[in-house]
Amino acid sequence: MRTTLLATSFLVLATAAALADDNDVRDLITKLESKDSDLRRAAAKELSDMGPEAKSAVPALTKALGDKDLFVRRYSCEALGKIGPEARTSISRLFTLTGDERREVQVAAIVAIGEMGPAGIQALTSTLTDPNKDPEVRRKAARGLGKIGPEARSAVPALTNVLTGKIMSPKANLKDKKMSDDSILVEVATALGTTARSSDDGAVKALRSVSEGKQRNKALQKAAADSLRKITGEEVKMKKKKDK
Repeated sequence: MRTTLLATSFLVLATAAALADDNDVRDLITKLESKDSDLRRAAAKELSDMGPEAKSAVPALTKALGDKDLFVRRYSCEALGKIGPEARTSISRLFTLTGDERREVQVAAIVAIGEMGPAGIQALTSTLTDPNKDPEVRRKAARGLGKIGPEARSAVPALTNVLTGKIMSPKANLKDKKMSDDSILVEVATALGTTARSSDDGAVKALRSVSEGKQRNKALQKAAADSLRKITGEEVKMKKKKDK
């Protein structure tokens, strides 16, 4: 009898908490439509803090991605990312924001897509292979693919092309290209370690070339060696750069 009463009490409390959360979300959704930008910012931020519990706000947050206030756009991106796969209907709109006028919004958008799971693979791959995107945005796209793991195997050719230098940033001079692309190569090599298989010859060859060659970027060399070991079980002896 006592056990039954305890179970009933727990159920009542859980239901009450859920209703309270629903009321909070509805209130925040209303504030997202306020004319006061401070209220809209605060609402988006609070929804972000709620994480998956704010899933009923996905339509409102998706709409808020078009807000004229950059902080509302940024916090809405973050909120959708924290909701995760259940917010995958917002991917198309988030992808548009990878071209936003503000870099922090671009980054927040691609990070959010990376939290959507397999549904975000195409958008992440397109961003990674767009040489006109900000290097940090492309780096986050590579990280998102790596986080998805084996289910993102379709992105292996794109990751390999970036690692081998077939996709670079045309806006900069040759020296600056090298520097900007270096900012994403470590993430790309790492992502191959979770997405590629031993039968992906191009990826394995590229990783072996980077890990065994003379590299000024030691972090990249190590990332490639680590990924090669994960994929094939090979232990790579990295070449050390000789001092002049």
